[in-house]
Amino acid sequence: MATVDQGALGGKPAAAGRDTKVIALISAGHFFSHFYLLALPPLFLFLQQDFGVSYVALGLALTAYNLIGGVIQAPVGFLVDRIGARLLLLLGFGLNAVAVGLIGVVDGYWMLVALAVLAGIGNSVFHPADYAIMSGTVSEAKVGRAFGIHTFAGFFGGSVAPITMGVMAAVWGWRAALIVTGAVGLAVLAVMAANSAVLGQAAPGTKRGGHAAVNDGGAARRGWSLLLTPAMLLFFALFCAITFTTSGIYAFTINGLIDLHGTPYTLANAALTAFLFASALGVLLGGFFADRMGRHDLVASVALIVAAATIVVPAFVPLSPAALILVMAVSGLAFGVVQPARDMMVRAITPGTEMGKVFGFLSVGMSLGSSVSPLLFGWFMDAGRPDAVFIAAAAFMIVTLLAALAGRFVGARSGLARA
Repeated sequence: MATVDQGALGGKPAAAGRDTKVIALISAGHFFSHFYLLALPPLFLFLQQDFGVSYVALGLALTAYNLIGGVIQAPVGFLVDRIGARLLLLLGFGLNAVAVGLIGVVDGYWMLVALAVLAGIGNSVFHPADYAIMSGTVSEAKVGRAFGIHTFAGFFGGSVAPITMGVMAAVWGWRAALIVTGAVGLAVLAVMAANSAVLGQAAPGTKRGGHAAVNDGGAARRGWSLLLTPAMLLFFALFCAITFTTSGIYAFTINGLIDLHGTPYTLANAALTAFLFASALGVLLGGFFADRMGRHDLVASVALIVAAATIVVPAFVPLSPAALILVMAVSGLAFGVVQPARDMMVRAITPGTEMGKVFGFLSVGMSLGSSVSPLLFGWFMDAGRPDAVFIAAAAFMIVTLLAALAGRFVGARSGLARA
């Protein structure tokens, strides 16, 4: 009754303001999460010269960053649900920003690797903490949009990182570029910390917010029992397949188009850029669909069919420049729409107290997909089958579709539901 009265007296505008603040703070952190992931590659030329190491050695540092940060998201998810998402998010963001900034100070290669590992550990908190906070603090009617804006912020951070780091390195030098990047992240962290109380406010009608209740000694066993249910394993496969697809497209679209149809480099790059930016737009669009349509499986199904049907076209048909960019943009837009629907399907079968560990676990699938994908798609290119890049991308979109439908069906049949 108190909640109803509060809404009548203006609680709804207050709730809307809280939702906006939560989404803005979480999305700002997610922007830097993806920005930091792609901050080092544009500087490889400078790092290789100053540290006197091979590109393989620099690749090892990047692998340490990505792989460690991805794999430990599962145990971090358990911590999120046990001690609270808000504290871990602030600590992880701070560690990530400090480690990236300090890379601009050190002189030894192994110090660079050690800092990359620390940055990866800090980066591991974002997905489990972010989804736990948004799910528990954002009003139910806006959760889909919150997920969409959050994902868009990450996409945007990764998109602007290369050019931003490149320009700063050219103007100030690579060391200053990293120091400034870390310092800006710490400034954003300070704003987040100053407003962190809102990250623990439960939305109207929910039982918990960004802080999780401390669980008893059997919580870990119950958590693993949930993660190893058939429905969650199917969604693990979905997360793996979706990043398997995107990683292959990101890495080999340009070379695939050049080898397949003799596409000029500038046009091939423009086609990939169209896919990337349309994907980001699709994520925002998908967030609005997620809040307005209860059938998230239907949204994901239609979007994946459109994405698969369009991404496969360049494998068989040489297209005009305008048609190629249009086809890639449509595929990217549709594939972006899938992301919020995917997250809402997972949320629908996840108890509120388990959000951190579930999204942490599923994020390991994302890391697995992005780690394995370049090997297979690279093999296609080495084997003289650039067409297989687009055929495989379409095939794994269909795998994503099947995993989504199966996960929803099995989850409903097994009685899993958000509590």
